[in-house]
Amino acid sequence: MSFLVAAKMAWQMVRRHRLRTGLSMLGILIGNAAVVAIAGFGHAAQELAVDQFRALGTNLLIVFSSSFGLADASNVRPLTLDDLRAIAAEVPAVSAAVPSLAVNVRAVRGGVDRRYEVIGTWPEYLSVLNLEVEEGRFLLPADIEEQRPVVVLGSESARELFGLDPAAAIGETLLLNNLPFEVVGILRPKPTVFGNNDARLFLPVDVVANRFVGRRSPYGLELTAIFVSARSEADLPAAEFQIRNLLRQRHQLIGEDDFVIRNQKVLLDGAARILTLLRVLLSGTAALSLLVGGVGIMNVMLISVAERTPEIGLRKAIGADSRQILQQFAAEAILIAVSGGVAGILLSSSLLVAVRMFTPLATTVDPVAVVISFSLSTGVGLVFGIFPARKAAQLDPIEALRA
Repeated sequence: MSFLVAAKMAWQMVRRHRLRTGLSMLGILIGNAAVVAIAGFGHAAQELAVDQFRALGTNLLIVFSSSFGLADASNVRPLTLDDLRAIAAEVPAVSAAVPSLAVNVRAVRGGVDRRYEVIGTWPEYLSVLNLEVEEGRFLLPADIEEQRPVVVLGSESARELFGLDPAAAIGETLLLNNLPFEVVGILRPKPTVFGNNDARLFLPVDVVANRFVGRRSPYGLELTAIFVSARSEADLPAAEFQIRNLLRQRHQLIGEDDFVIRNQKVLLDGAARILTLLRVLLSGTAALSLLVGGVGIMNVMLISVAERTPEIGLRKAIGADSRQILQQFAAEAILIAVSGGVAGILLSSSLLVAVRMFTPLATTVDPVAVVISFSLSTGVGLVFGIFPARKAAQLDPIEALRA
């Protein structure tokens, strides 16, 4: 029996039992759809996360004190504004460095009363973290020098305090811990991985230190973090090495560091590896459902063999050999698996295209996932169809005719 004849006979049997065939291929369909969809959504999620890291710039370093977030860190020297000035002046691989002094305050405007995180910083904060102004302006050097009571709002905090029109906030007065501040700017929305700048307020660093913190460490104005922009991505290792040496010298360290440096490029590569691994694990988990589909195919084929025992006996009696019977039933199993696989791939591909068209998520159909899922479904059909096919091929023709 030729392959075409076996395929034609398999198609006739599949059409004759549409409902049973459809239910048996459902597991294969779901398995293929899940593998392709998870691969597509996983790729989109990975790109989204990587884009958020890149939005901050791939030449960014963040320096924290190792006491950050610890209740008892009296023996750790904090980062100070003098440390920042030393980094900006003495590290050749650094193009800019800005402070971040974070404190929670109560903001009141009209009937709105909320708590926000205030960031005390410099005008260069905008360029170092790749942020943009939507309305008004950001902090100016004169605001820093004169310690003006001005505030720049993130997009989310502006909406919560002043409603849907950000421009209406410019020039208005906002009470922060009952102190009046003039709103001079609104930032453009931008997701980041280091806190939600959209929900923050930005003030001159000395204003935050003097009006909300009120205390100074023996080493000077204490900072929450220092954001450093290297001259280029290639200069990141050199900048990190130079900053570490400088701070160790300034802090007079002999043992381990009392600060932590986060390399944006390392974080980016690490996030990409983690998301890739997660996508592979999820795709592998989804592929297990193909085994369920394979069991369904085997059950259906066993039922088919039982129902068609007289037919098998008749075919053997008129000259069909065991190989031809095996080929016929194996072809049916493979046809069910291939049909379910194609249907699942088309379903998930259509879903991914629709999501890409109507949402900001950049989903894609991964050709590798398509090939792997289709190959698995075909292999499952062959493997799980062999046992029923062999059972049919080994039937004794006399016993089969008596059934």
